Amino acid sequence: MKNILTIFIVCILSSCGDFLKEVSQDEFEPKTATAYQELLNGEGYSTTICLDPITDVLSDDVEGVQGQSYNYTDENLAHRAVYTWQPNMYLLLADYDMTSLLHAYQNLYKCIMACNLVIDGLTDADGTEDEKAQTRGEALSLRAYYYFLLVNMYSMPYNCPGNTPETLLGVPLVIEPEIKDEGIARNTVAEVYAQICKDIEEACRLLDDKASNNIGLFRINYVGAHLLASRIYLYMENWDKVIEHVNTALTNAPALVDLTTYQLSNTFLPQYSTNNIISRDFPEVIFINGGVTGRIKTEATLIKVSESRSDGGLLSLYEPSDARKGIFFSEMNMYYKYWMAKRGTQEQGFVWRTAELYLNRAEAYAGKYAAGDNSCGQKSADDLDALRSKRLSDFTAYTLTTPENLIEFCHEERRRELCFESHRWFDLRRYGMPSIKHSWYDASGNRTVYTLKERDLGYALPIPQDAMDTNSALKQNELAPERIGEMN
Repeated sequence: MKNILTIFIVCILSSCGDFLKEVSQDEFEPKTATAYQELLNGEGYSTTICLDPITDVLSDDVEGVQGQSYNYTDENLAHRAVYTWQPNMYLLLADYDMTSLLHAYQNLYKCIMACNLVIDGLTDADGTEDEKAQTRGEALSLRAYYYFLLVNMYSMPYNCPGNTPETLLGVPLVIEPEIKDEGIARNTVAEVYAQICKDIEEACRLLDDKASNNIGLFRINYVGAHLLASRIYLYMENWDKVIEHVNTALTNAPALVDLTTYQLSNTFLPQYSTNNIISRDFPEVIFINGGVTGRIKTEATLIKVSESRSDGGLLSLYEPSDARKGIFFSEMNMYYKYWMAKRGTQEQGFVWRTAELYLNRAEAYAGKYAAGDNSCGQKSADDLDALRSKRLSDFTAYTLTTPENLIEFCHEERRRELCFESHRWFDLRRYGMPSIKHSWYDASGNRTVYTLKERDLGYALPIPQDAMDTNSALKQNELAPERIGEMN
């Protein structure tokens, strides 16, 4: 076993490609709660790291487009491997030197390493109990979030049809600051979720409902921890825990923004606004973090926002009076019609915001309604109405009918509200992994259609080869055959 200080230095100074490189131990070692908070701020939080560069273009929210000749760059052509769910996507990306898309797995574990160091080191650190509780709560929240991302990228979903989480391969759990010299095998999905739940429940207990809410948007506070907990339990279909954590979060969460009257700083070109949805200046934001470098975009590339009503395209789901369409997207007079404008010019990776709390609770109530609790149907509708009344200029209340219709409407509303915020791919997985088709157009205008089948093996991403090479005990996911498209 390597000692804590060595691993601390490795975490700070090693590159993703040289993850276990030994360096000098004659470096700064944190000894106080304040120093551990600084370590967490610098290495545990992912301010400049793109934690999820690809899942938005795996979903049905995008479709192919024939671009101008100058769009057929090596970079855009490399994206085809991801967009068409190729099992050897990493090798194809490497051929184009697109290594920035390969490092989500390693980056997440690097952030987890920093969290482990903080969680372990705080035990003997100098400082007040309140200081240590705050920092520990943040570190536990981050570790829960990073494992949540890992298990939903590289494993089959918790509620995978025909399987149980106890039988599904998850990801390796590393919750100590030491790195073992021998390889680390994958834990089950059930074991990973058990650790995630343990971490986030402790974080919620540690974070003060008043003091932690004054630490700014770039650190996880009490409300953010409870939001994350509600998301985790939603994926586990533990409806009562979702409702419990949403109820707690909403006591201190920002109010929903009325988008029907909300003014962007640039109304003509929303993508150049400074106060769009994924920004520190959007009043509904609870937590903002992450970078965008290397993220596959839908703007001015060969992949665009899906439009077709016949194919269930995203843009076709917005009603004429829905203010979101004009704020989330910018209409363009080009070979693609809309520019995804949620990020504006802030260029942060992601936000957690109040709207998700209402959506999580609405779906939980709908789940209870489907299970026979008739009192929960209207509660779900009320949460949907609370959100939609702030989004539609001619809003009318949802009329409750069957549980099936309510659940479908919850899913559609979630898609409309949270598009391009790294939710849709994960949602499709837990909805039963439906079949998706993606079109790809070459420079001559030829169209090829690729199909991700229902419950396809492609719903779990392949583990990157350099991670396999580093960890001898790591087992690769079962991969689908090479995906061959049909000319159309």
